[in-house]
Amino acid sequence: MVREKIPGSAVDGLVEFLEKYYLTPALHASRIDSYSKRGPGAERNFELSWRTGAPAAASVPRPQQFSISVRLTIGLDGVAIDFGGVNPATPPDEEARRRIGDEVELFATTFLARAKKTSLYFVFSLGEEKSMEAPEAARGSMSREVRKRIFAGNTANLFLVMMLLNFVLFIFLGSYAILAIVGAQALLLFYSDRLVLGSGNVRPDKDRPEVAVVRVTSTPEVGEILAKTGEGLLSPIRGELGRAISERTIQTPETKSKIHDILVRNRVPCSLDDIEITVRSPYPIVRAAAEKFHLPVPKISILNTPLDNAAATGISYGRSSISITAGALEDLDDDQLTSVIGHELGHVKGRDPLVLFFATMAIYLGGPYLWAPLVLRLGFFYYFVAFGLVYTVGKFLETRADTQSMVVLGNPSVLASALTNIGFRQLYFERYSRRYRILDWLRFDPHPPIYFRVGRLSRFASKGGQVKHALLVSIRDCVAGFFGALIGMG
Repeated sequence: MVREKIPGSAVDGLVEFLEKYYLTPALHASRIDSYSKRGPGAERNFELSWRTGAPAAASVPRPQQFSISVRLTIGLDGVAIDFGGVNPATPPDEEARRRIGDEVELFATTFLARAKKTSLYFVFSLGEEKSMEAPEAARGSMSREVRKRIFAGNTANLFLVMMLLNFVLFIFLGSYAILAIVGAQALLLFYSDRLVLGSGNVRPDKDRPEVAVVRVTSTPEVGEILAKTGEGLLSPIRGELGRAISERTIQTPETKSKIHDILVRNRVPCSLDDIEITVRSPYPIVRAAAEKFHLPVPKISILNTPLDNAAATGISYGRSSISITAGALEDLDDDQLTSVIGHELGHVKGRDPLVLFFATMAIYLGGPYLWAPLVLRLGFFYYFVAFGLVYTVGKFLETRADTQSMVVLGNPSVLASALTNIGFRQLYFERYSRRYRILDWLRFDPHPPIYFRVGRLSRFASKGGQVKHALLVSIRDCVAGFFGALIGMG
């Protein structure tokens, strides 16, 4: 169910979290009974067991209430769930099983996401010219954080920031503000690949294809200490870790002990169980996907963030770059990471940054010069309409990128599983709330709702994944998905 490895120090915390926020409220609400807990066992495994009831569907000739036994196993290898008393052929049983499984996964992923946010990440490029990414002091990191936030999601974020900047420039430059903003945006787009590349020090290539991610489970208090102490503490940690990491011994117990000793000696409390080391080779994955797209291999940058994400930008095929987060290297297997990279290469293949550039230019220049009466009539509300149009175009392009990955790589079900892993919490609320599905279509986000993307890919997987006109099919599906959500079918 939750297949990612859990640090030894976090297993106890996850059990306590589930008991406090899921099982105890359900017990008080009489949703469960016969609750028991066993563990920790020899391998730090816990076993939580309970029985729960669920109302039967009116169309099924069953008693008013039926009971399901649930056994939850939590350990270093993840979270697994088993059911007893369930008949998969009976719709109420199957629906109850899926709902319980989704609820447990929601709480488990919520806890693990919180744990990641307070963890310390160190990212190493393995090779002769070794470089690394480490937690930064608050001072001096602002520009890189801004670049990560603007470029690491979707180029629409950049264009919307520029639209907001247009308000400020208009105060000082008047009608010339439009020309200034068009020029500035064109300049940023031209250098966007270099800006993304500069967001991370670790840049795997054919000579240094491997990357090591070292995660140290920590607490918010440790993060505050690092922020206050700044470079006086972080600089020696970076230096010592850089000398301790060896390409040949990175995943040995000796290296983990060295990392532990360095951190403790520099006043960062942790145990050996708090340290997890993941070694990946992102360059061969990106190169293989680029070859299938008939594209040159883009430059790669690894961002030191726990989020599972990747992003691509660039003005042309030869001036493109891809950023991959440390969280994605930790959590996605090779097939899933390939499918996500395929999605990003779909943006490059479709020249989506240029498409969004011209779309926003039409809004900039069209407002005062082509449809000025409409702008005067709508007033400030015009910009809400403009934002909505840009994000709508973004949704079309994101859906097309999914389609391109599916068609070129032939992996719709794998991309669907990767999206499920990346956005499960959002997917849970969309799956069980029609209101949430509608709001996710309407919010200012260039990505369509996760439930729509996963369901669409799953349908294509069952049909063989053949598409003739990716953009037209994507626009059609987005429009159908939106209206389906409005009338309760999506």
